[in-house]
Amino acid sequence: MNVLLAVLGIVFLLLPSVYSTQFIEPTQTTKFIFFSKSIAIVFLLLACYTLCANKQFSISLSVLDIGLVIVLLYISVNRYYLHPLHGFSQRWLELTGLAICYVVLRRLPVRMYTWLLLAIIAGGVLQVLSGILQLLGILESRNTYFPMTGNFFNPGGYAGYLALVAVVSFGLYLHRNTLQVSGEGRSVNRFVVWLTTWLPLTALIGCAIVLPCLRSRSAFLALAAGIGGVWWLYRNRNNQRAAAWPLRRIVIAAVLLAGLGYTFYLLKRHSADGRVLIYQVSATLVKEHAVIGVGMDRFKAYYMEAQAHWFEQQGDAASDAAQLADNTFYAFNEPLQFVVENGGIGLLLVAAVIFFFWRYPAGQSYMPVRTTAYGILPASLCFALFTYSSDNLAMKYIIVFALAILSGTDSKVFVDVSLPLDRRRLAVLPVLSLLALLLVYVYGNMINSARKSFAGWGMAQNAYVREMYGESNRYFEAVYPELCTNGEFLMQYGKSLAMTENYRQALAVLTQARQYQRSSVIETAIGDCEKKAGNYAAAEESYLKAMNMIPNRFYPLYLLMTLYQENGKTTKAMMMARTIKAKRVKVPSKAILEIKGFADNIIKSGDQ
Repeated sequence: MNVLLAVLGIVFLLLPSVYSTQFIEPTQTTKFIFFSKSIAIVFLLLACYTLCANKQFSISLSVLDIGLVIVLLYISVNRYYLHPLHGFSQRWLELTGLAICYVVLRRLPVRMYTWLLLAIIAGGVLQVLSGILQLLGILESRNTYFPMTGNFFNPGGYAGYLALVAVVSFGLYLHRNTLQVSGEGRSVNRFVVWLTTWLPLTALIGCAIVLPCLRSRSAFLALAAGIGGVWWLYRNRNNQRAAAWPLRRIVIAAVLLAGLGYTFYLLKRHSADGRVLIYQVSATLVKEHAVIGVGMDRFKAYYMEAQAHWFEQQGDAASDAAQLADNTFYAFNEPLQFVVENGGIGLLLVAAVIFFFWRYPAGQSYMPVRTTAYGILPASLCFALFTYSSDNLAMKYIIVFALAILSGTDSKVFVDVSLPLDRRRLAVLPVLSLLALLLVYVYGNMINSARKSFAGWGMAQNAYVREMYGESNRYFEAVYPELCTNGEFLMQYGKSLAMTENYRQALAVLTQARQYQRSSVIETAIGDCEKKAGNYAAAEESYLKAMNMIPNRFYPLYLLMTLYQENGKTTKAMMMARTIKAKRVKVPSKAILEIKGFADNIIKSGDQ
C-alpha cells in the first residue's frame, strides 16, 4: 500500500508540470496522457494489493458514491445512446480516468490522504516557481500572448489551479498540529510537523505573489470562497453555532460585496459583457434541448449555429452585443454548460445527489482533511461559474480527490459487503484478476491510440505552419481514422487540403467537421471550396452563415463582396461594399484598412 501511495503521490506532484511539444495542444494533451497512463498503473497496483495481500475483499458504498455512479451512468447513456452522433472527446476519456482515480482514492485509508494533499501542494509550489521564472524572462510562457501561464495554456486556467492549491495549503497549515498521517517513529513525526508547516506556508506565499499578476477575477472569488469556507468550518469545529450577525453588519457586508463585484466587472468590462452574450445564447439551447441536452462535449457542435440564429432574430437591437461575439466553444459557466449538454434530467440528478449527501451525513467527528475538502468545492464552483474548468485536468483531479475524501469520511454508508478470500482465493483470484487486467488493457489501448493520434496531429500542424502542405496532408491522413470525429482536427485537415487545391476532398472533410464543431472559420473555408468549384449559391450561404455567427468580423463581408463581384452581381457587391464602409471597427488593423480600401474602389467604380 505504501508503494501505491508513493506512485499516486508522484502523479499528483508532477501532473501540473508535465509538458511535451510532441503533441498537439501540449499543455492539455500531455497532462491527459501522463495522468491516464499513470492511473492505469496505479489501478493495477491496487488490484494486485487487494487480491493478493488482503484476507478479504470489501466494498463500501456511501450515499455520495451511489449518487456519483448514477450521474456517470446517465452521462454515458446520454452520450452514446440518446445521442448516437458523438465525436472524439478528450473530456470523456479524462472523465473515465478520473472515475478510475476516484475508485483508487476511495480504497486508500484516510490516514494517507494527508500525504496526497501535500503532494498537491508540492506540485503547486513547482508551478509557482515556473510562473515566477516566466515573469522574470528565464522560462518561456506556454502562450505567446501572455508573459506568465505556468504549464497551462492561458493565465485563467493557471490562476484557477493555483487558487485550489492555496485553499488546500490554507487548510493544511491551519490544521498543521492535528493532521493524521501514516508513519511511525519520532523522526517521521518531526519530519511531518516540519513538512505540514513550511510546505503549505511556502505555497501560500507563492500564490500570494503570482495570483495578483494573473488578474483573474474568477480565481480571486474562488480563493475567497474556499479559504472562507475552511475558516468558517474551523471556527465552528466544536459544533458551536456562529453568533447571528446584526442587521447593520449584514448591510455593510452586502454593500462591500456589491462594490467588489462591480469593481471586478470594471476590470474587464468587455470580457464580462461577452460572457453575458454567451449565457443568453446558451439559454436558447437549454430551451430547445430541455430534457436530455445535446450530449457530453457537444456544446461546440451547437453553440455557434445558435449564436447565428440569435443575431438573425435580434437584428439591429443586438448591434452592441455583436461587437462582443467571437468563435465560442465553451459556455464560460460549467453548470450552464452541463445543463446544455445533459439537459434537465442531468440537472435533477446532480440536485438529488447534493440533497441526499446533505440529508444523510455520517456524523463523524471533526476531521482536518474533510474540512479542506469542503473548502475545495465552493472554490471550484465559484471559478466554474465564470470560466471553463472542465478542460483543466489539473483542477479536476483535485476536485475528484475532494469528493473521494468527503465520501470516505462524511457520507453515510448504504452498502457494505465483505467477501473472505482466504479459503476461496484460488477460485476468486483468477476471475477478479482477469477483470482488472481487461479493464486496464481496454483503457490502455484507448490512451495509446489517443497518444499516437495527438502526436501525428502535432506533426501535421507543425508542417502546416511551415507551409509544407503536402507533408501536412500526409500526417493528417495517417491519423484520420482515429480523429475523424474531432471537429477541430477535421477543420485543420480540410484547410490543409484546400491549400494544395484539393478542393473536393477538402469540402468533404470540412462538411464532416460541421457535425462536430461549428465556427465561422469552418464556414468561410467551406465557402472558399464551394467558390472554387463554381457553386456560388452554396458559397454565398456559407459566407452568410459566417457573417451571422460573428457580425463584427469584416472578413466574411469581404468574401461576400468579392464573390458577388466575380459572379457579376454588381448590385449586391455595391451593397456589401457600402456595408463594409459603414461598419464599426472593433479592433483596428491593417487587414481592415485594406478591406475598406477594396470596398472604396468598388463604390467609386460603381459611381462612375
